[in-house]
Amino acid sequence: MADLFSQYEAGEESREKVVRWVLIVIAAVALLWAVDWVLTTYGTFNMRDMREQYRAHHFFRLLSEKQYQAAYRLWGCDPAKPCRDYSLQKFMEDWGPQSPAADVSKEHVHAVRHCKTGIIEVIDFGGDPLNLWVESKDLTLSFAPWPVCTPHWQPPPSP
Repeated sequence: MADLFSQYEAGEESREKVVRWVLIVIAAVALLWAVDWVLTTYGTFNMRDMREQYRAHHFFRLLSEKQYQAAYRLWGCDPAKPCRDYSLQKFMEDWGPQSPAADVSKEHVHAVRHCKTGIIEVIDFGGDPLNLWVESKDLTLSFAPWPVCTPHWQPPPSP
């Protein structure tokens, strides 16, 4: 009779282990989700936009190393075949040694906004904040046309 009950007790112990591991996995996923939500809401980092944020940090690292042509390529442009609306000369005015963004050590990321097709990084170099757009599809950089993801046009106030 003791053998009969020992078989049931062994099955019950393994079931308890499975339930315990399932609960641990659920708690870990919930904790990661909560951390990501807090960082997205109140911080400047979130896990879902890691590639885009890495690309922006790589861009600033290239600027700090004075590799301007490589940084220009991250904008989807090539010094040999420059972009139609953003020449290398204009890029150097915006990001080169004489620009307000010349001292990359002053760079401070205020916010990272997740959008459907990319991110907007709000960056401050000690002056006016700059909105940098990183496209998710091909990780190219540009200036964000708006400071928010879904702008709502409002008519000017009537006189």
